[in-house]
Amino acid sequence: MNQLAPLPSPSLALPALIASADERARLRFLEFFAVTIRNPHTRRAYARAAGEFLAWVAARGITSLAGLQPLHGLCCKNREA
Repeated sequence: MNQLAPLPSPSLALPALIASADERARLRFLEFFAVTIRNPHTRRAYARAAGEFLAWVAARGITSLAGLQPLHGLCCKNREA
């Protein structure tokens, strides 16, 4: 068997949109920050930006990752709608 042990979810504070996603999506989100971004300062900055974006999306009633569209990123960046 070549599987990793499950991550301890109580110690991880995921944004609601990510926490409500399936296991694969949650893992990809965590992998992006833990593996892809090596610099801790960059990791914190990206995590903060992702959190702000996901909060902005949630405030507009989007409750799943499937509801996200590329225009949401543009609108959030420009703080429209």
